[in-house]
Amino acid sequence: MKKSFTIIAGAALTLAAVSCEKTLDEQEVIDIAPEARVLTKAGGNNWITELPDNAYASQLSIPGTHDAATGDGTTFSLGKTQSLTLQEQWNMGIRVFDLRPGYKKVRKGFFKYVNELHIYHGIVETRTSFKEAVKVLSDNLAANPGEFAIILMRFENDSPLYNKRDVWNSLMSSFLASSDFPSERRIDFRPDLTVGELRGKILVLSRDAYASTPSTGAFVSGWSHSESGTTNAVISGKNASATLQLQDYYSVENKDAKIASIKTYVDLAATAELGVWTINHTSGYTGTVGSDSSIKQNAENNNVALYDYLTDGSRPAGSTGIILLDHAGVRSYGSYDIYGDLLPQAIIDNNFAFPLRLKGE
Repeated sequence: MKKSFTIIAGAALTLAAVSCEKTLDEQEVIDIAPEARVLTKAGGNNWITELPDNAYASQLSIPGTHDAATGDGTTFSLGKTQSLTLQEQWNMGIRVFDLRPGYKKVRKGFFKYVNELHIYHGIVETRTSFKEAVKVLSDNLAANPGEFAIILMRFENDSPLYNKRDVWNSLMSSFLASSDFPSERRIDFRPDLTVGELRGKILVLSRDAYASTPSTGAFVSGWSHSESGTTNAVISGKNASATLQLQDYYSVENKDAKIASIKTYVDLAATAELGVWTINHTSGYTGTVGSDSSIKQNAENNNVALYDYLTDGSRPAGSTGIILLDHAGVRSYGSYDIYGDLLPQAIIDNNFAFPLRLKGE
């Protein structure tokens, strides 16, 4: 979701109402703040571990978080689209993380400053560096080698102080080739990647090309923010590419159109040919300004509608693709029923609701 100064100005009207410091016992729901309830699972929700090695990754149903690192905290609690930390998101079964690394100067000595990759939401700085976010995922994969993670990223360059593309390109190229992104976590993209090939890996899908070819993972081109999305985006790895079906209509002036588009793309995922990938967003905000309340209203509108669609038996049997949402883990905020715990679990459960197509069979 591309941010603007108007979005951040709208977000400044409201501070985030909740910070999350607890994880919960399995299936237990408790209040962590007067207006929010959050569900995570003690010991993690290692649902990928249960899947067969030769299942195609492109046909999985994977819950993800939009602007994932905002749950770890932002400047003055502005611009938050998540309530759980990255670790808590991992614990509840989230496996796709939308991270927006820009860069900033960091002091390394008395008069020495260096540029480092840091995660932003528009011009709002989160409390998390890109290195720290990758380490959270890498450490979890070391402890849970049957799982994998996907990072969906772009250059967050709204800050007028740190918007030089050549600087970002150099920083990202160096980082992805360094020990901060361990070699055992790297994997090149192919349309027919299997679960077994991805276990223990972090698949990086970058919406901005930082080099002529990706150091790891792939580049994504043809991103769309239209009401109807696109079926012609492309994921390009070093040696292979895939068609990407994509919906990211984020400034939602037409609620019904957003819900219809979400349903269209989960249906497209269910009937897609092998090797076609799908990324679908329930995230966004209602109207023209991304304030705290408009993000929550959008989450209520879309998460509830998609949950009902996935569980009422009316859609075609098959994958949902990757679904990114706001406020994962949160059941409700005051009068807003967000379904941020129910929807991710319904997406996960969908992997076990129909026979997966298996490579070699």
